[in-house]
Amino acid sequence: MIGTDGDASRQALADILAINAFGALDAELAALCSAVSDSIADPNFPGALIPTLDATGDIQVMIVAPTVASWRRLKPVLVAFAGPTLTSFDGIPEALISGQALSDRVAQTQPAVTGIMRLPADRRARMTALRALIRARDTLARAPELQRTAPVPTSWLLARYQDYLNVGRRAAAAEILGRLRSELRLDSLNIKFLEVQLHATFAEWQAIVELGGFSSLCVARRTPAITGLLLEALYHTHLAQPFDAQDVAETRRRYENLVRPLAQPMLTAPAPAALTAHGWRIYGLEALQAPDRTDIAHLLVQRSDDLGWIGGLLPVSSAHLESAIAAEAPLDIAREALMRVDAVDSNDLLADARAALARLAPEERALLREADPFRPPMQIAELLEATVPPTSWVDWLDRAADVSFVSALDVARQANNEWPINATAGDPVAVQALAAALDRAQVSDVAAERTAQALPYLVAWLQRVPDFPRAAMTPIYASLLTLFALSRARGATTYDSSQVLIGALLTSGLDSKAYKALIADINEIAGDGFGIDMIYWILEIVEDFMKASAPDASAREDFFHGVLARVAPIYARLSSLQRSAIGQLAAELGWKLQTFGVSPGRDTPDSFSARIQGMRIAIYSLTESSSRQAKAALEQVASTVIVDTNADYGGTARLRALAENADLFVMTWLSAKHAATDFIREHRGSRPLIYAQGKGFSSILRAIEDHIRSLSM
Repeated sequence: MIGTDGDASRQALADILAINAFGALDAELAALCSAVSDSIADPNFPGALIPTLDATGDIQVMIVAPTVASWRRLKPVLVAFAGPTLTSFDGIPEALISGQALSDRVAQTQPAVTGIMRLPADRRARMTALRALIRARDTLARAPELQRTAPVPTSWLLARYQDYLNVGRRAAAAEILGRLRSELRLDSLNIKFLEVQLHATFAEWQAIVELGGFSSLCVARRTPAITGLLLEALYHTHLAQPFDAQDVAETRRRYENLVRPLAQPMLTAPAPAALTAHGWRIYGLEALQAPDRTDIAHLLVQRSDDLGWIGGLLPVSSAHLESAIAAEAPLDIAREALMRVDAVDSNDLLADARAALARLAPEERALLREADPFRPPMQIAELLEATVPPTSWVDWLDRAADVSFVSALDVARQANNEWPINATAGDPVAVQALAAALDRAQVSDVAAERTAQALPYLVAWLQRVPDFPRAAMTPIYASLLTLFALSRARGATTYDSSQVLIGALLTSGLDSKAYKALIADINEIAGDGFGIDMIYWILEIVEDFMKASAPDASAREDFFHGVLARVAPIYARLSSLQRSAIGQLAAELGWKLQTFGVSPGRDTPDSFSARIQGMRIAIYSLTESSSRQAKAALEQVASTVIVDTNADYGGTARLRALAENADLFVMTWLSAKHAATDFIREHRGSRPLIYAQGKGFSSILRAIEDHIRSLSM
């Protein structure tokens, strides 16, 4: 197969067959030539064999290899099946003749190596050679793949999933989720939990409630983080509207009839650490409906700010609650804690179980150990006492160097939602302690590697701060970025989260020395093997640099030059949209691509531009300059595409028309989190709605290209 994907190869086959004039041959020869040409779109064939007639009527076969490795596979087989005995081919590469329609079309697929096989003039010999090529094609198509990619651990796939969610790459996250499902990496329940996380990241609360088996999720074993998301979804779907209108009767009616049957199994103590104000309101409504739930009422004593008008309806006094809670036997508390540990995998619940067991007398422990229902949980508890789990990121980083800490990534994944962040972000001493722990982790290769792999979870944890990024957290952002840049695991599997750190550092403000160190880290992450998959990543970083103040203008200028110098060697292999984005950037900087050895010329159509021809694409972003740049780039690669932009702050007739009529609707994830977002979702229905991760035009183009590419897989 030649071409960037299945669509491109099929288009190449159709174009080449249209150019080739096999009508001059008899029916049998023409059929053989057509069969050989099928290799152009055969995904199991390492390249393409393209028969053609030259000006004198002789048959030649163009041999096209997309990579040098493909040529190494093709050459010995072709020499063996149709070498000098039957044809002129001796395994030596040969350039195609430029200026011919067929050669020019083949050149658009950007082959790495080409060759020409000339067939004899005798008809019988031609047929023998063509049949030999068909056998060679079938042999190569059946051959096993000798170079296999090493299996990726499930923990790495989960880290990559979080990495994509951190920056709003919905399509990429959905692809990882599909892989986890198709490869049976996780059970169906955990796959559902990942779906919940995906929808919650983009505030698609209605979609969570409409998930198949949602009622089962509410009673199944689950982490506290998932519990919080399920409660959030129930609140937004059924309670938000009457609560905001302060309609007490309607709120309580909806809670009793629609929410309570689903929420009751999830309303336990302790509450999830990351529970939002919306989740606390459901706890409050349950306390109103069930005054005897003193365990819940006790949790609500200090939550008046979150409860809103519900707090004024709660009748139970704080003193009464304290006495009711104190009356609960330590043995009963320990039993409940053990059962939760047995059912749910959670760092917080592990800590609660250890604390509950520590309060028991020896004879109470013996009772638990003798009771059949609690014997397995007690074994877990005794194991917990022997190996104390980390309770903070400082503890985790200090434990990361321990080779026996094999559950490091699993603990980090849970810590993302369970360990508190506000106390750390607001305490300079805690910030320094975390920064020091990160520095200590860099001393050990094992700790540095584990920390780099856990980067997506650390970044997600840092983003939980309401006013992220915070200038006080700059030492942590810088240490994490340096740790990732120096890690051997930076090779493109989880580098998207590094973009979040870069943006945080630029927003927080840097002095000249720190600014240069940031540029050095970016160059280190990009590495010498800068590839096509990192184009949008680096373009979005350049946009961040252009928006932020520069304490060292010359360093920024050198960085921009370096970016274009990295792009120049691979420019010809980029998609039409990527080339258009680079052209927009160069024009904005006032540079000419020719200065960097790039000859833009006239972009040849590719599968992406063909797919969006005639489409109507709507872009919603409050950053109107980014929308205009994205519109210009799309119209440059597809002359018939219709691109509409919108930046209305609320639901308008024009925004509704776009949501209902556009073939594809793009919404910037970071600049569209307000009332218009829900308005768009409401009127979009099931039609494609995709999210761009940032506010710049590069992220908009990336989201569109990712979506179009995913349709052809």
